[in-house]
Amino acid sequence: MSDSCLELTNQQARNVWLERQGLATPPCGKRQISVFADRVESLGMVQLDAIGILARAQHHILWSRQSAYRQKHYNRLLQEQRRVFEHFSHDAVILPMSTYPYWQRQHQRRAEHYGRIAWQQQKDERRLQQQLLQHIESRGPVCSRDLAAHQNGPVDKSVHAWMRPRQKQALDYLWLTGALGVSHRQGFTKYYDLIERVIPAHYREQQLDDDKQIDWLCEQALMKLGYANATEIQRFWDACSIQEVQAWLKRSSQSLIAVRYADTLGNRHKAFALAEQEDVLRNSASPTSRLRILNPFDPMLRDRQRLQRLFGFEYRIEIYVPPARRRYGYYVYPMLEGNNLTGRIDVRANRETDQLDTRAWWLEPGFRETAARRAKIDSELIRLAALAEVSTTGALPAASLPPAENR
Repeated sequence: MSDSCLELTNQQARNVWLERQGLATPPCGKRQISVFADRVESLGMVQLDAIGILARAQHHILWSRQSAYRQKHYNRLLQEQRRVFEHFSHDAVILPMSTYPYWQRQHQRRAEHYGRIAWQQQKDERRLQQQLLQHIESRGPVCSRDLAAHQNGPVDKSVHAWMRPRQKQALDYLWLTGALGVSHRQGFTKYYDLIERVIPAHYREQQLDDDKQIDWLCEQALMKLGYANATEIQRFWDACSIQEVQAWLKRSSQSLIAVRYADTLGNRHKAFALAEQEDVLRNSASPTSRLRILNPFDPMLRDRQRLQRLFGFEYRIEIYVPPARRRYGYYVYPMLEGNNLTGRIDVRANRETDQLDTRAWWLEPGFRETAARRAKIDSELIRLAALAEVSTTGALPAASLPPAENR
């Protein structure tokens, strides 16, 4: 690593982050599965979540970057074209199929984790797993609640151990450790199949040693983050330990540059970047001024510390906060304009009235309610209605005052 250091202002640092997140330019309108797959590839992964206030997280995240994307397209990515697969990073995520050869260590890490759990050591649990594999091999993809329907005649639960409630636990164990893959989904229900019927052979057959997997995972994390410290690189995939990341930084030092960037208070933070990216980072353009309503699980928002440093935006998903202690609401969406997070909005799809209902919206300090801003929000709500599969949008109320913080 050279002695020089790339200095980024707070505005430059924001622009780089938004560019890497695919949020610097207006959403592309191309309705092509290959383009949707490219979006997953560029992000590295997309979080899965069951909450469907407007649309589930995976659909909303892709739509924010690819406006032609619709919920029906997901199974084409996953099942028909096998462009993506599902596994577990920091949470359940969608990953590009090209990541699979470098994900072998994550299967192993999960296997070792579950191997330390006492119930996995029991003979009847291992027998259950083998029965499940045999059942899926002969009958095809299953979800946990459908197993009984695949049997001919009544099921003797004392004999068929895999019919007990722990079947879901066993299925997930086999999925996380790489014996099964998610074949497709119906709604949010996932169907499991043998891994050889989910992952194309040329990805499964690539055998890479552990160091090559770590090198690729760390390099790709840094590429997708733009600039990052060791902890941020580790958190990106959650597939390496912090010690492994630190060792990678040492052996890759010749291909890295030092970065210092400013937070919203003017403090400087140290980071690394790939040397080949120096000119790109230095010259990142200002993002579009279009307003976007982002999903709470959007990858731009996931690292709350990075979010606070870069944007001065404190954000919390309050679904697990007792109602009386919530500041904003159960599921409130951040609003992005240019390189500023200007506010948040409580909006949901009302299936009974076939419209989006906006309960309230709030602006961050320093931003005002103007006719132009209201028009931007109205335009985004109209676009969101198409994703949420409702026909209209309700009236946008006046902006609310920021609520007092509950303690």
